Amino acid sequence: MKDNLFGTDGIRSTAGAFPLDEASLLKLGAVIAHLTPDPAILIARDTRASGAAIEAQLSQGLGRRTRIASAGVLPTSGLAYLTRKLNFDFGIMISASHNPFSDNGIKIFNHRGEKICQRLENKISVDFRARKKTTPARPQAITAIANGYYQDFLYESGRDLAGQKMKIAVDCANGAASSITAPLCRRLGLNAAIGHARPNGRNINAGCGSTFPRALKKLVAERKADLGMAFDGDADRVIFSDRSGNILEGDHALYILARYLNDTEPSFNRMVVGTVMGNLGLERALNAIGIEFLRTGVGDKHVYRLMKKKGAILGGEPSGHIILRQRQTTGDGFLTALFFMKALVFFHNGADEILKQLRLFPQQTVSIRIRRRKDLKTWKTLRRAAGEFDKKNGGQARLLIRYSGTEAKLRIMMEARDRDVIEKNMPIFQSLVENEIGDQHET
Repeated sequence: MKDNLFGTDGIRSTAGAFPLDEASLLKLGAVIAHLTPDPAILIARDTRASGAAIEAQLSQGLGRRTRIASAGVLPTSGLAYLTRKLNFDFGIMISASHNPFSDNGIKIFNHRGEKICQRLENKISVDFRARKKTTPARPQAITAIANGYYQDFLYESGRDLAGQKMKIAVDCANGAASSITAPLCRRLGLNAAIGHARPNGRNINAGCGSTFPRALKKLVAERKADLGMAFDGDADRVIFSDRSGNILEGDHALYILARYLNDTEPSFNRMVVGTVMGNLGLERALNAIGIEFLRTGVGDKHVYRLMKKKGAILGGEPSGHIILRQRQTTGDGFLTALFFMKALVFFHNGADEILKQLRLFPQQTVSIRIRRRKDLKTWKTLRRAAGEFDKKNGGQARLLIRYSGTEAKLRIMMEARDRDVIEKNMPIFQSLVENEIGDQHET
């Protein structure tokens, strides 16, 4: 839909710029307030400096017709869980996930703790564009909601890890995980070394977290940990490191969790949902043990929707968004980490064993800044080149070309059993795109 406010994962922009400026937030709050009569809405945020102001402006837009509760700083998955657990009509998470502190965003969840559907995203966008300026209104008294229920949920999910001798190192990305990690680890009796857990509003994801694995490698080495894990700013994704500093991402987590659920969970239907970015090596490895791998569009909301349709309880993305649908309705870095550790204990493995068992195909993604968009379906030279690539490489390589949902960029993803295939073919596609619609190139 043209002029849709929502991208791959909610609304996102530079804090203070449209649609996260005060006037737009007031309008957005008013639109959300009219989605259902007298709605009860729970709001949470990550640790960005702009979060409290955005929450206040949004609340003034929601106004007196809305019963508002605030959970303060909380992971996105905690907001989703509490929205469902405490019977709120909507949950609003203020976060830009893995982006730098200067950005922020808004994710909206329904009463089941699920990200709202495309139809509702479209309605909000249409009503927002049609609405005139909104006057700030003092909301009803805002109730403070503690995160205890969410911590209890995580404890119950991981209590059988108590007494394990595994030493873990946790990178909290100076984000929403910072206030929860230490008390949860103490409660579970885990031997945990915690780093990057001193948020100051500006250091979220700064040289740390899931998008900066070098920091996790350093933390694991310094603390001599058996396993490392790093969250992003709102802790809805997680990556891992073995004791040697080798990084394991979402595809590795899906592989070991699929094996674990296959052996322990009666409701597992031998089906895993991933995205078009999932590695061909993962698909092959799962197929080899009788587990089907399905693909959908990029974004954990698309993963979740296909999971519901197919009855799958496991799905996720290479970035580390993992959904365990028998327990949660969205990506949950904490829950994923707990199940990942339980799988290692169950199989008597270290994380390094996963790297030996799962051989991912070499993969490269190139992002090209573009000056305009050209219809990929009717782009004859590009389609011809892609057809020749597929014909020549058969099932040993894969090519994906797509436009970014949030930036003026085209992304080319190529993977192959033989890295030489990528090194030979990627420049061909890169040059083709740059020559026809490119602005400037970056990898």
